[in-house]
Amino acid sequence: MKSILLSRGRALVAAALFAVGAAGAGHAQEASRLDEILSRGKLIVGVSSESPPFGFIDENSELVGFDIDIARLVAKATFGDETKVEFVRQSAAQRWPNAQNGTVDFGAQTTTIYADRAQQVAFTRSYIDGGVVMVVRNDSPFQTLADFNKADVTIANLTTPTQEERAKRLFPEAQIATFDGIAAQFNAVKLGRATGAQLDGPVAAWYVKQNPDMRVIEERLTDVVNTGLFMKPGDFRLWRYLDLVVDEMTGGYLFADYSRIYEKWFGTKPLNTKWYLNQPQK
Repeated sequence: MKSILLSRGRALVAAALFAVGAAGAGHAQEASRLDEILSRGKLIVGVSSESPPFGFIDENSELVGFDIDIARLVAKATFGDETKVEFVRQSAAQRWPNAQNGTVDFGAQTTTIYADRAQQVAFTRSYIDGGVVMVVRNDSPFQTLADFNKADVTIANLTTPTQEERAKRLFPEAQIATFDGIAAQFNAVKLGRATGAQLDGPVAAWYVKQNPDMRVIEERLTDVVNTGLFMKPGDFRLWRYLDLVVDEMTGGYLFADYSRIYEKWFGTKPLNTKWYLNQPQK
């Protein structure tokens, strides 16, 4: 099996190199970080250690999370060995400088794709969908967002201008309670101190998976957003290779591994893939 995965990883590299050759035949190609990665024999990936369930330190003092497992899957596709990866723990503010100066090969850090960010780094296609949802207790009678716009309702927010603006815009009649962390925000609802909490969709799924007495309101507070791997711009070969790997994760031979990772952290089948991949096999 390892030899099969390694062959497929090499096939992905070959596909990326072929795409470059076809696009620029007759022109000398600049050296790519991809060559350095293959020569080095491991990936160097920037991640968060403070963003559960994407990257955090568990009770055994181990770095774990969805993004950690995704980086390991890229290593498995590339080298046939998921351990061929070195993690660089970095803050949100360090993401762009570390990608641009080559401290990391790429980042896997629950990073939403926005146009202004794409002016600083190169993104792959999305490997997980996001978007803000409302979390409530199972015994809450609320079913739609309109239910929350009442004077006797308390919305649990993080200390971010975005959440404050959204709550005031969508729920002008409601009361606002502000918290420094997601855990405190979630527990305020769980313990009945707040009616609902604004959480990112995948984060909400992770918390609800561990707390069956909680649920997510189906109506979203925001549009769906995309999350991609990011890297130094200008390296077409590396970008093309990583984009191909993500494509295979969400719609190809790596989907079974990807699906297991997704279900491990969020308790549901992946929602951001080709719809028919989630259908039962006959």
